[in-house]
Amino acid sequence: MPFKLFTFIYIADKLGVQGKKVKSNNGLEVWAGPLSGNKVAVILWNRSSSKAKVTASWSDLGLKSATSVHARDLWEHSTTSSVSGEISAELDSHVCKMYVLTPN
Repeated sequence: MPFKLFTFIYIADKLGVQGKKVKSNNGLEVWAGPLSGNKVAVILWNRSSSKAKVTASWSDLGLKSATSVHARDLWEHSTTSSVSGEISAELDSHVCKMYVLTPN
C-alpha cells in the first residue's frame, strides 16, 4: 500500500520525488519522502500480526532533532501543532496512517 500512496503523492506534488521505506523492524515500517515547501510525507505502517506502536524519529525522516512541525493526519483530516522529535501511532495489525509534516 505505501508504494501506491507515495505514487499518488509523487504525482500530486510538484517536487516530484517518490518516497521510500526508511525504517523496518519486526513488521513495523516507516515510509517517507520529501514534498515541496520543505514538507515531508510520512506513512507509519503496522505489517505485524498484532496491534503495535509505530514511531518515526526525526533522524529517520532526515529532519534536525530541534525541528518542530505541524503534523497533518490525512486519514483523520486533523492537524497537531508543535510536534517535536518523533511522530507515532498505535495501529491495529495491517493498518497504516499517513501524515504530512510541515516545519514551523
